[in-house]
Amino acid sequence: MKEKSLICVVVMIAVFLVLTPFAEAQQSEEERTGKIILGGGLGLMADTPDGTAFALGLSGDYYITQGFSVGPLLQMGFTGDLFQLGFTVQAKYTFDIEQIPALKPHIEGGVGFIYADLNRSRGRSEDDVGILFPLGFGVEYRLTKSLSLDTNFLFNFTDVKVRDEDFFFTWLVGVRYRF
Repeated sequence: MKEKSLICVVVMIAVFLVLTPFAEAQQSEEERTGKIILGGGLGLMADTPDGTAFALGLSGDYYITQGFSVGPLLQMGFTGDLFQLGFTVQAKYTFDIEQIPALKPHIEGGVGFIYADLNRSRGRSEDDVGILFPLGFGVEYRLTKSLSLDTNFLFNFTDVKVRDEDFFFTWLVGVRYRF
């Protein structure tokens, strides 16, 4: 698991370093530096210990530069027998597309913790806390100056013991509000 996570982190950093100069050269009609954007979304969490789960995500971004932001990400997954809660600190880079200024693609990666509680057969319950590495990408479409539609695809790597595998996928669709 550690080797896979390390490879994904290295690839995401390489993509970030390659694309940053091109994105910084583009001019955006809006200034994001110093702004806070909060978001929330609903979706699905695939490959959990109990199958596909209903997902809820909450995020916050503080823009250090026009494209680079940091902030918390909370992922929750629910099935009949599973409760999963992940909290990470994410670094995100948002790109400006000159031809379509309302469209804002991004890449992100982070590190944090995950808690999973799984009720197994015959009333037996297992729970564990582990490390969580979410890596992903998404796109935001600005509707107004303050409100945007958003979708995120997150590839999550973990070492929680109640899981048979060390990977799960989260897809969220939601809104973001700029302060």
